[in-house]
Amino acid sequence: MRLCTLLVAILFCSNVLMAADSLPETQPVGATVEEYLVLARKMNPQLAAAALEADAAVARAQGAGALPNPKFQLTLDDISENRNGLPGRVAVEKYVVQQELPWWGKRDLQRDMAEAESREVKGKLADVEAEIELRIKTAYADYHRVHLSMDQTAELIQILRTLVQFAQFRYAQGMGLQLELTSAEVERGALEVEQVRLGKERGRIRSRLNALVNRKPDAPVVEHPHLRPLPPLSELEYDKLLHRAQIGNSALAMTRARIIAAKQDQNLAEKAWYPDINVGFGLVQRRNPEEQNGFEAMVEIDLPVQWQALRARERETSAKADAVQAQLAYEQLRVDATLRETLFSLEEVREVAQVITNTLLPQARIALQSALNGYQTGATEAAAVLDAVQRLKKFQIDLLKSQFEMQVRLAEIERLIGSDL
Repeated sequence: MRLCTLLVAILFCSNVLMAADSLPETQPVGATVEEYLVLARKMNPQLAAAALEADAAVARAQGAGALPNPKFQLTLDDISENRNGLPGRVAVEKYVVQQELPWWGKRDLQRDMAEAESREVKGKLADVEAEIELRIKTAYADYHRVHLSMDQTAELIQILRTLVQFAQFRYAQGMGLQLELTSAEVERGALEVEQVRLGKERGRIRSRLNALVNRKPDAPVVEHPHLRPLPPLSELEYDKLLHRAQIGNSALAMTRARIIAAKQDQNLAEKAWYPDINVGFGLVQRRNPEEQNGFEAMVEIDLPVQWQALRARERETSAKADAVQAQLAYEQLRVDATLRETLFSLEEVREVAQVITNTLLPQARIALQSALNGYQTGATEAAAVLDAVQRLKKFQIDLLKSQFEMQVRLAEIERLIGSDL
């Protein structure tokens, strides 16, 4: 087991070094979320630790059910007493080898239980990988949201700079009020503050993404990320997704493995009523030349007479098996309910995004352009332009929030079903 663990550790370290050589930390990464996922599978230390635990469980299962080590016994009999009262000559020497033999079927049950426990640890590895993928997908979508929000805010700041210039001109010509100028300046300043906040938020998300792939917090990330397209509606049907979740969900896989291990443990408790056997064979060597050397054989049998302890062990394993079975029922219900809830949430934000994209944003842009044209000709006041800017900003924020929520809900569904859509 130590050798297997060492090999896995060396393999992981070599992967990290190869990845570090091929992707220096001065080179931006993350053009797509898939690139980040590939890096995480190679370099994430939490995932590597889970992989080592899974390898240890496999090695432990390979050694389960083996016979106990044999025992060697040396016995010196008929030791005479010399004139000083101390032990003297040994008359008989016995060399005995003993081997414990568990009752038939016990070793197979121990092996099956260890294999089930190794499958549970493998399920834990899959669960850790799925959780890391969810965190990467969520952080990457958040990074994309902040990036687009900064671009849109910069566009609105430029519009307000133009508005301030017109307001200054109108005020200088006595055609406008100072309130129009100060209102435009305040709105522009508020957007510049928002731009600073978004820049710092992008830095925090960059640090989070780099930590997930074992890079330095300030390592560069691609400045223009690309979101994954949403799958077609035909792939988001509840029945299809539930079927995939029943097969691929890591929590269900771990619980099923625990059920198998608990049943084998219960069978072992029943087998404890049957005795184990200890056999031995020995050589008897006599120092007296008039006596012949010989052999001896022995058989020992455990007597399972501690009935109270045996019955308590049976009750314990039975209760554990029932508890794990109840846990499976709960996990199935949780997956079902969470999948339904997430699908409803995805449908909601998807429809909201469609309304904003097809109706609200185009109308808001038209209203802003109309207000700007009217202000340039003196037909409208600066308040109308500021109001149009605020409405456009609100719809842009709502759209980015909906797009981010769609990516998060999609990642949560993939977390539930155990695979990408």
